[in-house]
Amino acid sequence: MQTNSEALHPLIHQHGVLVVEDSDLQRMCAVSVLSKLGLDKIYEAVDGEAALELLRRPGVTPAVIMLDLEMPGMDGIELLQQIAQEGLRPSVLVVSGADHTIINSVGTMTEALGLELLGTLSKPLSYIGLSGMMARFRKQHTDTLAAKQDLRPIHNAPCVSLEALMTALDDRRIVPHYQPIVSLKTGKAIGFEALARWVTLEGKIITPGSFINMAEAHDLIDRLTLQMVDQLLTDLAHWHSRGLYPSVSFNVSARSLSDRNFANEILKRVDANDISPRSLVLEITESALLSDLASAIGSLGRLRLRGFGLSIDDYGTGFSSMQQLSRLPFTTLKIDRSFVSKADQKWNLQTMLQSAIEMGHRLGLVTVAEGVETMEEMVLLESLGCQCVQGFLFSPAMPAAAVQSWLRQEKARIRALCGAAM
Repeated sequence: MQTNSEALHPLIHQHGVLVVEDSDLQRMCAVSVLSKLGLDKIYEAVDGEAALELLRRPGVTPAVIMLDLEMPGMDGIELLQQIAQEGLRPSVLVVSGADHTIINSVGTMTEALGLELLGTLSKPLSYIGLSGMMARFRKQHTDTLAAKQDLRPIHNAPCVSLEALMTALDDRRIVPHYQPIVSLKTGKAIGFEALARWVTLEGKIITPGSFINMAEAHDLIDRLTLQMVDQLLTDLAHWHSRGLYPSVSFNVSARSLSDRNFANEILKRVDANDISPRSLVLEITESALLSDLASAIGSLGRLRLRGFGLSIDDYGTGFSSMQQLSRLPFTTLKIDRSFVSKADQKWNLQTMLQSAIEMGHRLGLVTVAEGVETMEEMVLLESLGCQCVQGFLFSPAMPAAAVQSWLRQEKARIRALCGAAM
């Protein structure tokens, strides 16, 4: 049986917790609860200035800072700004009696400052609430999560040259990697999103943020997209021969949609590979639709007539989401990860999620939430009626060769995760 002390992460035992609270009663309450949780190293400060003085002492590096927002002198908001400015990186737990909208705004500010937001709690502080936050810290800092983070592709790859990009295209080194899309109802991977990955000769992976803009600026985006389509059609044919029939979605840029011949090229390739268009979903961002609406409607309308699915990607990040939904025959609504990340801790995000999911249901669209990384996020999405999810909770994007073994090895785990959400 796990004791209170064992429930705390070793980092908390080693570095302790700093409680910043001007009310003697509230501070004593917080210290008492932390002690009951088995923590010995507890620092106290009555305001922001006292907290900074403490943090500047050698050897004082608390793993978590619990702070009130409303304090005389330096308040909690100013303290957070100062902590970030001085390069300190503790996890932050906001405990306040302020209005929820203010607390949520401070939470957003904390993350924008580059600090890890553990969560927010309202006063009066409770044993259950604080122990839940300590459990969250433990979960966020487990070896399992660290290993999963290591699986993420290289995002800060060095700048690439146009010559290197053209060589990569000539050598067909930009290939699809597949991230599963899981049905919350069945616990099965019903499809995959094909994400462009540039695999260098050294085996490093470069993500689209490093080369997509260059491809668009130098009229290489159609070539890149069609190479992706060629490879994913080959992968689909291989999977079909083994009795696996997932749907695959892929992103299409604004420049491609403005070319009337682009739809013809897609259709030609699908017909040549004898793949049903119903296996494919084109993911379109709102910005792509805004650049040349007439051409976009023409291209996507033709593809939709042939049976392709259409997904509005990153829903909610543009200013005309509802208007775009009314203009095109979409089949899927993908909710951007910015609305999903830590939504279980932020009531305003929950409200927006609920609105987006209900909108999708009313329009008869399949709702897919992107960027799901925690069980709490998945449980919330299931409770709101979201149908499908994708994210690192299940898997990062993987090479085609890894898909079948992943399905075999992860089937039970994925079903167990989804079952826990119900």
